[in-house]
Amino acid sequence: MVYGPAGVGKTTCVRYVFDRLEEETSSKAVYINAWQYNTRPSLLTELLIQLGYPAPRKGKPVDELLSKLREWLDKNRGVAVAIDEFDQLEEKTEVIYDLQMLNEEAENSLGLVMVSNQPPSQVQLDPRSQSRLNCQILQFNSYNATQLQKILEKRVEQAFKPGTVPSDVLEEIAESVAENSGDCREALEKLLRAGRKADQANKTELEISML
Repeated sequence: MVYGPAGVGKTTCVRYVFDRLEEETSSKAVYINAWQYNTRPSLLTELLIQLGYPAPRKGKPVDELLSKLREWLDKNRGVAVAIDEFDQLEEKTEVIYDLQMLNEEAENSLGLVMVSNQPPSQVQLDPRSQSRLNCQILQFNSYNATQLQKILEKRVEQAFKPGTVPSDVLEEIAESVAENSGDCREALEKLLRAGRKADQANKTELEISML
């Protein structure tokens, strides 16, 4: 389980690792967002579709979906499944139980990464699923001002003309966001808004007053 507050890089990190996993191993890597697929049937169906099965979006019973998933695991290779926004999943206990049973019974392994804004203690699972899960925990902390400033500097290199963003503007953004939330997306949004204000005012340089 990967957890931490919003905007600290959890999804970016997991997706990067999953991309490398497919490039460097024989395993299949599947990413599913539980905001979009927040029920047991919809999540299992999306998993099948990403594995290449022409499964319909609706209408298949869960037992049949699980049977097809086991068939894939028996015939193909291991698969790593990332469920992002895991805390939004309606049937967490059932999904964990389903996937862990597949991992135990199929010929090839199924690995699970859960990405959540909530700590493990707040993710409610029944004792059966909790026992089977026995997961390792990776906590992401909020960015501090120094880290945020480095991220902003990289974005400035990519998106702004040289010399148009003074360092004191980046320092101000980084410090204010670090004190408030540590959310990288909030810092980037502040930089974007300031850039637009400068552009609208025909300024050649961002100013702290634009934040």
